[in-house]
Amino acid sequence: MNDNLTFLNAAWVWPALIFWLISILVFIWKEWTSPRNKGFIVKVVLIFFSVSSLALLALKPAILKEVNEGRVVITTDNFKQTQLDSLKKTYRNLKVIDYNNDESLLGLVNSEEIFVLGSGIASYDLWSLENTTATYLSGHELSGIIKLNYKQENKVGNQLDVKGIFANRRFKNRLVLQDAAGTALDSAVFGSKEKEGFQLSTTLKVSGNYVFSIIEKDSLGEVLNRNALPVKIQKRKAPRILILNTYPTFEIKYLKNFLADLGHEVTVKNRITTGRYKFEFFNAEQMNLRSLNSSNLGGFDLVILDSGFLKTLSNSERNALQKSIKATGLGLFILGEAKALNNLGDFSVFTLQPVSTLEVGFDELKTVRLTTQPFRLKQEFGLEEIHTLNASIFSAYKRSGQGRIGTTMLQNTWQLLLDGKQEAYQQIWSDIIEQLSKREFLLASFSSVDKFVLKDEPFTFQLRTSKENPIILDQYDHLIPLKQDLNVSETWSGVTYPLSLGWQRLNMEQDSTSSFEYYVHQSDSWKSLRHYQTQQANMKFFQEKFRGSKDIDQTYVAIHPFWFFGIFIFSMTGLWLLPKL
Repeated sequence: MNDNLTFLNAAWVWPALIFWLISILVFIWKEWTSPRNKGFIVKVVLIFFSVSSLALLALKPAILKEVNEGRVVITTDNFKQTQLDSLKKTYRNLKVIDYNNDESLLGLVNSEEIFVLGSGIASYDLWSLENTTATYLSGHELSGIIKLNYKQENKVGNQLDVKGIFANRRFKNRLVLQDAAGTALDSAVFGSKEKEGFQLSTTLKVSGNYVFSIIEKDSLGEVLNRNALPVKIQKRKAPRILILNTYPTFEIKYLKNFLADLGHEVTVKNRITTGRYKFEFFNAEQMNLRSLNSSNLGGFDLVILDSGFLKTLSNSERNALQKSIKATGLGLFILGEAKALNNLGDFSVFTLQPVSTLEVGFDELKTVRLTTQPFRLKQEFGLEEIHTLNASIFSAYKRSGQGRIGTTMLQNTWQLLLDGKQEAYQQIWSDIIEQLSKREFLLASFSSVDKFVLKDEPFTFQLRTSKENPIILDQYDHLIPLKQDLNVSETWSGVTYPLSLGWQRLNMEQDSTSSFEYYVHQSDSWKSLRHYQTQQANMKFFQEKFRGSKDIDQTYVAIHPFWFFGIFIFSMTGLWLLPKL
């Protein structure tokens, strides 16, 4: 049978065929034996059509056709009414779906064409429009914060820097950063530009989970908008640092005093001459460090040394240092001439690129200028950045087992202290020490891509753990199903729908200390920002998905029985008229 034709009542095929054959034979025999067999051939043809039409009425034949459900418009937040009116005038019988009323998007795959108007469809719903022919038309121009960048997890003593872009604002409107008590901490006043960047900053002083606020005010001080800014502030752990120095330098002199003033446990081993050393202990007990070994290195979180000292280490000391890095997570930070980084044996893990610029400025340090060596670190697999400017990397590290090995092209940072720029100096070295210091071993670690979690909307998180079959519960002890990564067995992902506002918690049943706290916003929070992100996601999705030809669904559609009934009436009429002619 042809693939384009089938019978809906397939079970009746054989009975119908037998009926058809017997009926035709009976009627042909009757006409053949009739004394008046005038027009015998015509009668046989009419008998064939009449009996066949009856059989086909019973079998209900169907042919394969493309399913096409016409054109559909999906309206979302911020859509332009003029666009919708124009589409209605252009296309008749246009179906309109209001996405904000939770109308289902399922079943639209067979639509002839789809138009998405406004800010767009949420990222977690875009899958429903795969393999469709769709056009995205963005809505009204957004007004408010459309880009935002800040660290949701920070530490006491660090700077909270909130950066972003404000669009379509009014002259002299301003943004104010407030703490949980409503105290203004910083502000930014806008000019007349259509889009303008901003930065709000404050120093974090107390640990805990806090909700700051970013408030938009007009030129008269009236509040136009208020958005919550959750921040998790952790206590700063005082790392135990060992400094190994070939000869006294201003960099080490100011660094050790600075770290000691912050309360860090600092031990310094200065090489005086061959085989002779001077030891200094700040906030730390004296210990025997004549020779480095796994035992005394185990008491430190980070080793800072210059390349010259590294070359003087014996083979046993180098092996002990390397073993401590890989096995216990000890961090190593190498100072000194950049050219020497290529002559350190197993510790030569960086590739350099020569440049001519010897002074740079970082956005996060505002107007501070820093001197550098005439090299940059080459971007390559495994290199993780600490300090960058545009495409240039100045400080970075590579992982080595459980630990990390880092270096920097910055030099003479101590001059910042002489210039009274202590905050910039602290920021530079805090970034380095936090990134390289030994990590605490955690049974489980959580992460989330979503910065802004909304009530009753999906929140996706990831879990990394060595525990088999982890069990995750929300704060109401509801079990959250997990999906294991096919390639990385220690990585799991889950989705939950928060039911309450404010700080929420995920707990790991196998370990009460492993938990993850996240903040749930109101549905109308950060509207401009979320609309902008949705716009970008929709533009990318529709551009990438619909360049090829669409695979249109096909289905079997029954031939209307009117045709077979008409053939039957025509044939019977002919059989009735022939004897009378």
